[in-house]
Amino acid sequence: MLFLNEVKNLEFNSQLSLNQVEDRLLITADFPQDFLFENSLENPFLYVTLYVRGGSIIKLIDEDTAQLYTPAKKDFAPETYQQIIAFAREHAPQFKNLSGK
Repeated sequence: MLFLNEVKNLEFNSQLSLNQVEDRLLITADFPQDFLFENSLENPFLYVTLYVRGGSIIKLIDEDTAQLYTPAKKDFAPETYQQIIAFAREHAPQFKNLSGK
């Protein structure tokens, strides 16, 4: 039952950019303790894919168990989803011109 309603202290770690196709970013964050406990996650991070022609996917990878989770957009609080995507766009090479920075 993945439902993420909050993340704090987002931190950009690395990215892979395929020109005119997509940017993939690894982002660490502080997740709520109840979320970690409910989903048996030890050390998750966000794996965000931003497609140049529109769309995005957020995955969670638990570093300790090597489990990959692909929650649907509805499994995030809307403001949390937007926070993560906005942060990813700020650090994605192909989207920097759109972030206003």
